Amino acid sequence: MTDEDAHTLHFRWHGTDALGLPQHGMLLATSIDHAEIELRAMGMRPETIRPAKNSKSSAMRLILGLADSYQLRSQQTRLRGLSARDLTLFSQQLAGLLGAGIPLDDGLETLEQSSKQTLRRVIQALQRSLQGGLNFADAVAAHPQIFDSCYVSLIRAGEATGEFASALDVLAANYERSAQLRRRIRQALFQPLLILCTALGAAWILLAFVMPEFASMYQQQQQTLPELTRWVIALSEQLHAANNRLLSGIALCAALGAWVYHRCTPARMLIHRLWLTLPLLGPLIQYANAGQMCRTLAASIGAGVPVLEALPFAADACRNEAYRRAVTGLATQLRNGTSLADALQADPCFLHSLPKLVRLGEKSGKLDDMLEQANTLYDRGLEQGIERLLPLLEPILMLLLGVLVGGLILAMYLPIFSMGDLFLD
Repeated sequence: MTDEDAHTLHFRWHGTDALGLPQHGMLLATSIDHAEIELRAMGMRPETIRPAKNSKSSAMRLILGLADSYQLRSQQTRLRGLSARDLTLFSQQLAGLLGAGIPLDDGLETLEQSSKQTLRRVIQALQRSLQGGLNFADAVAAHPQIFDSCYVSLIRAGEATGEFASALDVLAANYERSAQLRRRIRQALFQPLLILCTALGAAWILLAFVMPEFASMYQQQQQTLPELTRWVIALSEQLHAANNRLLSGIALCAALGAWVYHRCTPARMLIHRLWLTLPLLGPLIQYANAGQMCRTLAASIGAGVPVLEALPFAADACRNEAYRRAVTGLATQLRNGTSLADALQADPCFLHSLPKLVRLGEKSGKLDDMLEQANTLYDRGLEQGIERLLPLLEPILMLLLGVLVGGLILAMYLPIFSMGDLFLD
């Protein structure tokens, strides 16, 4: 047992959460001040904190502590469920109200009356924080499950420079463009995925349900079957016999793969690096991550956030782990005195055009404008790449569908064709 564990005590507390609802429980801390810090970090407002009595057993205190922790997490998750669309709409409407000269408190009250239930809870929590003396940046920072660090930093920069409404406009535009890009990608990939799922589903139905009936019929006739038909019947019998084991194996492999992907950082990093090297998808992934990075950097720098502080936000915006690590590594080179353009050029993970655009922005003093142009360029490159890929992907999938389903149907009817030839002879 360490010294810290020896001095840890149980404290019983009463207070309210971010919505003003009464809460209570028990907490492990080294002192009352430490307990208050821990509760405020969890979004609670403690009113009374006192040492808990030692009448309960150690097991009971452990159970109460775990129950209290679960209760706190449950209260925090009540504010979750706010979609990117809701956050975009909230930022746009609040920016419009502030731009019209309406005070922040009145603007939030107006939005509260016209918002849905989930967003109304968020606005109520922000209003309570403002009434407690916090500024708006600290109020949104108290809800990291909704507002990310980039959102908080841009709001803080907007408050410091007097461009609060402009910062909200930039955030809303950023979320809107990201949502539009994701929507276009989903729409573009919907038809190929539908064709692929149709092919696999049709093959499964033919092998699992139709082919056994044909096999039974051919067995009763006791005729010699073509090689293709025998091979498909054997595959169908193996699939039917090992149906439960096959499904269990697929589920186990999927669960194991998901666990390794989410828990093992080296494995996930290796997979993401391989994605960047794929012949057709690799450039598209680079365009998508480069656009996200440039968009976030442009918004942060335009709001007055220094480049060194904006890089972690740009890294969080990247979905590819290898690209995210490369963006995070830029901060180390900048601290050593390297310019952003040189740091980008030294890493092969970034596109060749990005260092040139950044160098022009650094020389002209308009880095945010050049990053915005780079974002537009890469978004357009991503859309054009998807448009070029789909004409190649759809015929390949249609050919796969025809060969797979047509081959199975041909294998089923080949013996019937052979019987017709015998009758003709």
